[in-house]
Amino acid sequence: MRKLLLFAALVSAPGLVSAQAAGIRVVEVEGVRVDGSLGDWRGARFTPVGEGTDASMRFALGHDDEGLYVAAMVFDDRLVRTSSPGGREDAVILTLAMPQRRGRRAVDVFLFAGVPGRGAASAGLAPFGRGPRALSGVRIVEGPLRRGRGYALEAFVPFSSLPGGERWEQARANIRYRDVDSEAHPQVEAEPALIDGVDARHLDRLVPLMPSGGASGALDEFLNARGLGAARPSHDLRGDVAEDDRPERVFVVDRYLVITGPGYRGGSGYGYHQLPIERASDVRDAELRDLTGDGTRELVIVLRQRNPQGERDLWQVMDLSGESPRALFGIEIRKEVRGAGSVEARVRIRRARRGPPEIEVRAHRAQGLDATSYQESPAADAEPMLLPWGPVRARRYRWSGRGFERTTEQANPRYRPPTPEAPSRGGTPQASAEPSAPTEEQLLAEFRRQAGVRRGARARFRMQANFAGDRADETAHVYGAQLVVVGPGIQGGRSYLTYGIPVPSAEDLVDVSAADVTGDGRAELLFRVRQRFGEVTREVLAVHQVTEQGFPRVLEVEVKRTQGDRSIENQVLTRRGRLEIRPGRARGWDAQSWTFTRSPQDSAEPLLLPWQDRAVRYRFRGGRLSR
Repeated sequence: MRKLLLFAALVSAPGLVSAQAAGIRVVEVEGVRVDGSLGDWRGARFTPVGEGTDASMRFALGHDDEGLYVAAMVFDDRLVRTSSPGGREDAVILTLAMPQRRGRRAVDVFLFAGVPGRGAASAGLAPFGRGPRALSGVRIVEGPLRRGRGYALEAFVPFSSLPGGERWEQARANIRYRDVDSEAHPQVEAEPALIDGVDARHLDRLVPLMPSGGASGALDEFLNARGLGAARPSHDLRGDVAEDDRPERVFVVDRYLVITGPGYRGGSGYGYHQLPIERASDVRDAELRDLTGDGTRELVIVLRQRNPQGERDLWQVMDLSGESPRALFGIEIRKEVRGAGSVEARVRIRRARRGPPEIEVRAHRAQGLDATSYQESPAADAEPMLLPWGPVRARRYRWSGRGFERTTEQANPRYRPPTPEAPSRGGTPQASAEPSAPTEEQLLAEFRRQAGVRRGARARFRMQANFAGDRADETAHVYGAQLVVVGPGIQGGRSYLTYGIPVPSAEDLVDVSAADVTGDGRAELLFRVRQRFGEVTREVLAVHQVTEQGFPRVLEVEVKRTQGDRSIENQVLTRRGRLEIRPGRARGWDAQSWTFTRSPQDSAEPLLLPWQDRAVRYRFRGGRLSR
């Protein structure tokens, strides 16, 4: 028999746990002594899990540059502990689901209290759902509670002892107390994939850790300043880019680079750089590599760029050590001529026995294009594209101290020099006619091909309104969670704009509509997105403008929350160029039973509560919708 108490994002039971809607808070700490007294945690906010004097606890998490700190006050009438702690005795269990190239890998950290005169406190580590093995390097001490039966537990877990610990800030987590006291309530049988209340099939449904301070604090500050509070990094890179032997953090988020770290700009803040792309999905790849041989790393990034004639992928090397990032080298590795075809090259970084590595680019393949149909001019801002029919099959570059210079070339045995054309009779040749603009259906077909949307798929949502440009209407389609807008206001009708709506799955996109809520005569897009936090679900309204450069967000506000059969839903009204939100009705909640508190790091404006709030009207000021 055992009793298991879970921490689940918002609330485990009515009135028991009030925590941040976005996840589990992890505060930045300094000078914490792991001695079991918890005296260093007086300013921390302890989160309750369970209630009563048997098998409940209050916990707080902290971090520094080296590892995680756990502090817990455990209330338990009887401690079950053997000399060799294992899976069938009392323990505080912290589950961390670390990101991998594909999915997540979860581990359980077991924290066992000691028994005076019988055994010291200890820690164990196990793949998720399995029995623990001893975990070395952990400092853990238990101590007495000031009041009541139970114990205080304090632990330090080095990041180096956790698989994937260098990416701990991207982890999703669950913390719980397992009580195997025979007097506890009977265990409820669960389906096989459900282990201690955590679903092994859906680790992404665990709540994220919410670190404060350090790199995460700098990133949050930047995102909030740019109105991107809900954005999440597509790449989180670590490496020494600032010549002080200490690693920096380089985030790629939305269309920006954000660089921060203790050695970057004296550790006083962060730097950022806007990438020359239209949308976040145009960052195709990013990594940190030392390509100059000086011991520090450069950013290697692949960007997709567009114009009315087509698009290209640019492979670029950027130096991040100065006041602002600067491009050191670039080469085109893919070009697509709209409606005609594409041509590609491949890049490989080759290590050298001495000195910097070499960059090798090699012509690869073409689809729909050949030497006669491909008429693109070489790029002026990057090394030219190597073409399958061109004179060079492969080329290498190496850093010389001043720049990346060509070192070797390999001739293309298939190359055939063009034969001179005989002069034509009867005057000068006529210029070719200006190519006609593609139709909206052709643009949508190209989008569906690029996005992998199956042929014949119907849009979940379709809206026609004047989103951008002149007074003519554009059309917005949503396939799954991908938005695409086409029409005369999008690059003169010769291209399309697309946006990956940030939802865990397409089913979490509740609604998409269009309305003019800024009063400028053009419609904005209103996304209604479902977010799940344990047994609590909320819906957030995100309002985006449409411009030729992208979809800037101008408002994010919570409009609905449910837990079981309880709910609050606000009314959303759009009229006369304004947005109005009214408190609506509450079912099952009132001023006494509502126990939620809002996290200062939650980017969404709070839900209106019928017993205390009035209707709110939003006006467009300074690029934002504000009250």
